[in-house]
Amino acid sequence: MQMRNFWLSREVLLGTALTLLIAVPVIVFGGAKEVYVDKDAKGSEEGTSAHPYHSIGKALDHAKEGTNVNIAKGTYKENITIPKGVKLFGKKKDIGHVVIKSKNDDKPAVTMKHQTELNFLTIEGGRHGVRVLEDAKVKIYKVNVKKSNRDGIHIDSAPRDKKHRALIDSVEVQTSDRTGIYSEKRDIVIINSNIHNNKSDGIDLASGMEAWFEGNRINGNGGSGLKVVLDGASVWTKSNSIRNNGREGVEVNSYGAAGNVGLKKAQLVGNGRYGIARVARTTTGYKTFGGIILGTGVNDNRIDTNRVGSTSPVLRGF
Repeated sequence: MQMRNFWLSREVLLGTALTLLIAVPVIVFGGAKEVYVDKDAKGSEEGTSAHPYHSIGKALDHAKEGTNVNIAKGTYKENITIPKGVKLFGKKKDIGHVVIKSKNDDKPAVTMKHQTELNFLTIEGGRHGVRVLEDAKVKIYKVNVKKSNRDGIHIDSAPRDKKHRALIDSVEVQTSDRTGIYSEKRDIVIINSNIHNNKSDGIDLASGMEAWFEGNRINGNGGSGLKVVLDGASVWTKSNSIRNNGREGVEVNSYGAAGNVGLKKAQLVGNGRYGIARVARTTTGYKTFGGIILGTGVNDNRIDTNRVGSTSPVLRGF
């Protein structure tokens, strides 16, 4: 009986070990799937480096969550939607050689869903160059967005938390027919970016924003460099250069609710009206305007040579 129990135990252990041997590689060695795109490739389309897809859209049709799509040099005339959990990569050394050019300018050139990324690419044209959908967490890194019919990057609303953050890092947004970057209420971080020569404002934020901006250049836009709604806002900035915009350097609008906008080490220089304009949009906003926090000492701001003045009185915008 003891010998029989021994062999039964041994069979159970062997069965368990075999199950682990089959299962463990999936858990330990599983990683992102790499898919390849080259518009100039010939032959079959399998998504491999040897036989890449010929369009980004076809690659995305086959991409599942966790896929990296690697795009070869070329101009791809498409309007694409990136599925959840998919990342796009162009060329690190020359983002100008991998271009997604809108085929239909009534649609965004690129639409981003939750947990998606754009890296090392140029986006040209479209209703918006990039549209970030509602509740989507996204990352846009080293991307040049230009010549969109409306906003360069248009970001829909989401909960104000890191799980739904829009991160824009080392991005250039230029020559949009409206705003460089527009965002509805959510959590957003913009760092080390260059937002310039857009027809309206450089950055336009709706009410209730949670935002951090650092190390950006926001220059030469037709409207204000940075436009913020104070109500419900928690917007903090550091070391941004906001110069030579057509209206205000920073425009803060109030409808009467409390909020905070902080400026440290800003350079607000050469703008068409005020360095900082305080604009009340209601009677309540006019009477209770506050919440602008300026750095002092080593965090002091440079505000000079703006055409009308440095900081405005509370202006009536109603």
